Amino acid sequence: MPKIEQPASPIPAALQGLHLFHFDGAPCAQRVRFALGEKGLSRGREEKFDSVTPAAVKGEPGRWVSRVVSLVKKDHMTAAYAQIHPNMVVPALVHEGTLYLESMDIIEYLDNAFGGTPLIPTAAELRSATMQRVEQAKVLHRSIRYVTFHWGLGRLAMLKPRERQHLAALAEQGSDGEGLVSFYDGYSTGTIPDSVYTDHLAQLYAAFQDLNSQLGDGRKFLMSDDVTIADAFWSMKILRLLECGYPVEAHHPNLYAWYQRVYQRPSFQHEVMGRNRLTNCLFRSKAGIERLLGKGLKPAVDALAA
Repeated sequence: MPKIEQPASPIPAALQGLHLFHFDGAPCAQRVRFALGEKGLSRGREEKFDSVTPAAVKGEPGRWVSRVVSLVKKDHMTAAYAQIHPNMVVPALVHEGTLYLESMDIIEYLDNAFGGTPLIPTAAELRSATMQRVEQAKVLHRSIRYVTFHWGLGRLAMLKPRERQHLAALAEQGSDGEGLVSFYDGYSTGTIPDSVYTDHLAQLYAAFQDLNSQLGDGRKFLMSDDVTIADAFWSMKILRLLECGYPVEAHHPNLYAWYQRVYQRPSFQHEVMGRNRLTNCLFRSKAGIERLLGKGLKPAVDALAA
């Protein structure tokens, strides 16, 4: 059963209908938006993430209210959001005043609440195998952070000393289950050894090779010919790494062909890419320039394969 959270913030309890706290470029939020699209729920109006005016708290039938928590503006590091999500990450979903935080719990809740084709298979054996793939993806979540920050975001993601102090103070009031304080301290001061980044990349490479082999049997999606929660988790990793210049097609052709099938789904096009297209284009352009210069993520991946 999905876990129901008890936030310190009064905001979730005030919300009617379906509201998603998210950021367009965040993989964890993207997978939830994909699931929403698969359930036939489209993006509705935009509200400030902490707005509780009479108009802002209302829901929209068949749609979800978008409450963008800007990671660029560091909305997730504000006291207002830390009281909603103590780990200071996105997404967070509220349905009729009830809060769900972890993307796995959110998707499971959507599966139960909104019907349609199940994203979590009902057949016991397939369900077990699917959830094993999901757990594997969850374990590698931090690897995505290390790789994309190091080879994608660069200095843009570094925090100033005052910002790191503020983050630490907020974390003391929550749980910091994502380990953001120690990560940002190391990342912003350049004290994380290069070998750590390479190790995280190697873990992702090995997982992609495993998936690439599994897809060699001709199945349409990761677990079968039907889309599941596993496709939601893994496709967002590929999306993010493609933005950073990871040569997926060259090293994992079956995986790349699978990703293209997921990418073409209306739920991916509308709910995942929707307002993320410009950012996606900018990151891929940056990665393309680095590739021409013989820098960036591609040489690191090629070295692993050598």
